[in-house]
Amino acid sequence: MITAITAVHHKNQINQGSRFDAFITAGYDPDTLDEISAAAGVAHKSLVPVAGMPMAWHVVRALVESNRIGEIVVVGLAPGEIDFGVAVHHVPNQPNLWASQNAGLRKLHELNPNDRYILALSSDVALLSDEIVNCFIDACAPFTLDAYWGIVHKDVMLATFPQSKRTYLPLREGSFCSSDLYFGRLSAGFHMQDRARYFIDNRKNILAQVWELGMPTLFKFLLRRLNIADMIEIAHRIADIRGGPVVLPFAEAGMDVDKPDQLAQVEAYLQTHPDHPANTRKTSGEWSVASGHCS
Repeated sequence: MITAITAVHHKNQINQGSRFDAFITAGYDPDTLDEISAAAGVAHKSLVPVAGMPMAWHVVRALVESNRIGEIVVVGLAPGEIDFGVAVHHVPNQPNLWASQNAGLRKLHELNPNDRYILALSSDVALLSDEIVNCFIDACAPFTLDAYWGIVHKDVMLATFPQSKRTYLPLREGSFCSSDLYFGRLSAGFHMQDRARYFIDNRKNILAQVWELGMPTLFKFLLRRLNIADMIEIAHRIADIRGGPVVLPFAEAGMDVDKPDQLAQVEAYLQTHPDHPANTRKTSGEWSVASGHCS
């Protein structure tokens, strides 16, 4: 029986493993300026500055610093919006998250049609680090399942970010939130896309997701009797894949930035953690919030 994988954090471990291609979703609604972008004075969320540089820049740099990533695809940003310091492949903005994920998969297939393991993540995990990336990938080894997804225990989140207001799924093993880190076969990504659009569109609404799964699952959810094995079976039933969650020991992996108060928490965290990579990364130019470009 497949169960959750607990990732083990080996600080400063140098990993010389295989390289994996990745795509980052950085899309936005061009007709709506969300509150965090408005507060920061930038065009859209992935450009919101953290430690002086856009969130999306930090995500790309964390991938580069891990030494585990090959080709990088960024969905939603135009060439020249951010100087990442490395070559990336740009895909135009898409109308929604499902379309962004599909576009990222298609671009990776265009670059290399061979089925292989890839990494998928979002641009708003501003505190992502090479240690998190390596820990997640290493926990997925020996890569026998179709897909893996990172989750973070509620206690871990609250210990570092007590006001993070993440959405948690209550299970018998505890409550968990998503880390927005996914690792799996390219073919599995396409297969999941075809079968799981409803759940992507309702990713913020746990009850709507459980309702779609049927009354037995809903009753177990309401009685707090769902466990990780149930969720794995549900994933197999819906998406027809063999996959499993990876429990990450990093609150930073679960701290995506959707609202101004979450950005404030990230900024406060960086003030008390001066050695975090977001504070120490070298830039290739100065970032101008007013212009939204590196110079």
